[in-house]
Amino acid sequence: MNESNKFVSPSLFLLAALCFFLPFVSFTCQGQKIATISGMELITGTKIEKFEMQKFDTGQTNPDLDKQRDVNSEPLAVAAFIFALIGIVVSLIPRYSRMLSLIAGALGALMLLFLRSSIGGEVTGDFEFKIIEVSYEWGYYLSLILLIAAFAVNLYQVITENRPAITSIDDLPISNAVYCPSCGAQNEAGSIFCSKCGHTLTPQGNL
Repeated sequence: MNESNKFVSPSLFLLAALCFFLPFVSFTCQGQKIATISGMELITGTKIEKFEMQKFDTGQTNPDLDKQRDVNSEPLAVAAFIFALIGIVVSLIPRYSRMLSLIAGALGALMLLFLRSSIGGEVTGDFEFKIIEVSYEWGYYLSLILLIAAFAVNLYQVITENRPAITSIDDLPISNAVYCPSCGAQNEAGSIFCSKCGHTLTPQGNL
């Protein structure tokens, strides 16, 4: 692992985990934001204060909106945060760190993507009118982008580290190679003079 690159992966995972302390999800009604919760509040669970709104048709207070709402701990948010923490740890392990970090980044990003389709049901599902909208804040998007970046960085490193390095032309395999009888250097078939020492290549040099 290159000295200049070994802290890139853990830094991305660390930043992704810190983004859970930022605004993650907000709830709006008729264009008015009524609640915002962070990623950590999604993990631990929280309460949303009662919604002081009016019914559209009668103009009377809707008792369903006039009470406090519990937002339970969201398993997908918990899983995404855990994968971010795992990514920090495995990125610092010398052996298999790239592959394990790649997996942690991919799974963490997938958990956040699945979170979009699951959150909000316990808050909005039992309202008489579908007036509460769920939107995602910049903390959510930053965390998702950082986890995807961690996956991409580690994928690139896995590909490049497994690619065989060619240090010189002598490392290239040559079919029907001709070897110099003087210095033993490998030359292309049909060569008359050695590319290394200039010695005349004889038929005995052919293998």
